[in-house]
Amino acid sequence: MTLLLAQGAMAQEPVALPDFVLERLDVNPGPGPLTTGGGTVLRGGELRVMLMGHYQHQPLTLNTKEGEIPLLRSRSTGLLSVAFGLSSRLLLDFQIPVMTQREGDRLERQGLLAPTRHGVGSPRVGARAGLLSTENDDSVDLAAEVDVSLPMGTEGTLARGRETSALAKVIVAGQFNSILAPSFEVGVLLRPTVSIESSELETREIGSELRLGAGLMTLGAPLRAEVAINAGLSWKQSRTAAELLAGARYAPRDGVELFAVGGLGLGSEPGVPLFRLLAGVSFSYLLGEDTRPDSDASIVHESVPLPMPDPGRRAGDYRGVQSSPLAGPDVSSPIANVARDRFVLESRVYFTTGSSELPAESPDLERTVEMMLTNPSVTLLTVDGHTDDSKAETFNPRLGRNRAEAVWRYLVEHGVSPNKLRLRSFGPEHPAQSNSTPEGRERNRRVELLLMIPSNQEPTP
Repeated sequence: MTLLLAQGAMAQEPVALPDFVLERLDVNPGPGPLTTGGGTVLRGGELRVMLMGHYQHQPLTLNTKEGEIPLLRSRSTGLLSVAFGLSSRLLLDFQIPVMTQREGDRLERQGLLAPTRHGVGSPRVGARAGLLSTENDDSVDLAAEVDVSLPMGTEGTLARGRETSALAKVIVAGQFNSILAPSFEVGVLLRPTVSIESSELETREIGSELRLGAGLMTLGAPLRAEVAINAGLSWKQSRTAAELLAGARYAPRDGVELFAVGGLGLGSEPGVPLFRLLAGVSFSYLLGEDTRPDSDASIVHESVPLPMPDPGRRAGDYRGVQSSPLAGPDVSSPIANVARDRFVLESRVYFTTGSSELPAESPDLERTVEMMLTNPSVTLLTVDGHTDDSKAETFNPRLGRNRAEAVWRYLVEHGVSPNKLRLRSFGPEHPAQSNSTPEGRERNRRVELLLMIPSNQEPTP
């Protein structure tokens, strides 16, 4: 009899919950929306560090004979994310979660041991490859991503898998008039199946899933908003769950961004909380040189005279035509103004607020192409991008550069050698007119073309 009682007592001893990663939200380590992938990668050499705090309410609820019971009433975590642009097409990232708080009832009556209150979760390493990019004139941003969670960390935290798991997904994004950026992603989470089993609870199996997400983010201002819906389908039990999320992001200065996101959970899958809140800050820094088209901000120049172009010929008419030498100093040009150390072309390309899209017609650019193709002695044309000082412009530190690149692409596509072009970006530092009026700001959103020949002279003060 004593032996039977002892065996019964042993059979009723509470058991630990299996090790698995409860968290379902995949935080985006790169640019774009926070809760869905943006389809873009960091610049080559760009480092992005993110620190985030995260609260979840009732993230684990299971059925009992008496109804639903929250195995976890609340959980708080911290997240460190580090991402690096290995090139303009490849992003690598590392994330590690830390459990800081857990609240819940004692679970002995359900035959379970309560999860550990504190600990370190499974570290995650990932890579995102940019396949298409709107910066390269593609119609969409397209990326493929693979994230691997390692079986490391503190046992019993519900943040550590017992084996390696992987999430592979494809992300597509785009832009509407430089105002809205929609994004869509589809992925597959592959992980070993585990079961939560107790005589008092409904058995729940947790395994591989199909993941879907869609988001929408505003562009062009220091304060941006985003909304997203993330869904999952567990084919092991044919269960679905989803979350609706919304938040805001604010960039007080270049390289720093504050963010806050909240949302509601729909469904009872483990990891879908009744609601969640998260907030944090990210820091970005470009290590080394920008790997996009060549730039030079410290070239010394001397001026040369220009011939008068034929007003009856267009830039495209000069392809294949033998170039002529430069005319003498007595020949005037209606498209250039001779200064002491440079030629400033009397043509500028103007842009709408927040945009780097070229105007539909660019006769000044056609004349510039004509001049470059008919004068082999011209060895350097500097393309300078400028912005006004509005928040919509200064929020994007690359906007002046993007405008210069748009002109650079136009010139190259029309036959100008890339070796004769250099890019510079000044942002709002050198306004052509006062920014106090709409007309002045319009004139400051520009690209200037400086026709130069390098020399060994010292710069003119």
